[in-house]
Amino acid sequence: MHRVNEERTRKEMINPQLETAGWFLRDHSKVKIEIPVDGYDAEPWNGVSDYCLYRENGEVLAAVEAKKTAVDVRLAEAQLTHYVTEIVDWSKHYG
Repeated sequence: MHRVNEERTRKEMINPQLETAGWFLRDHSKVKIEIPVDGYDAEPWNGVSDYCLYRENGEVLAAVEAKKTAVDVRLAEAQLTHYVTEIVDWSKHYG
């Protein structure tokens, strides 16, 4: 199996799909990249969401986590679930 690093995963797989779906990566009011997750616990992940997608009102609509292809998808799913939980908890208290 050909292994792809995270940067290539973003450039070749995720970015084109987001653009096709209407998420223009240069529109930083709607798409932000490498966003620190407020209130995160630094363990076991670094607390940076690869992509956050925003509604018109600035509310986070979705988070997207990129991984190199050698990473088990279940680990990425657990990390993303953790980040989404932190984003929701933060927005309940401060949003």
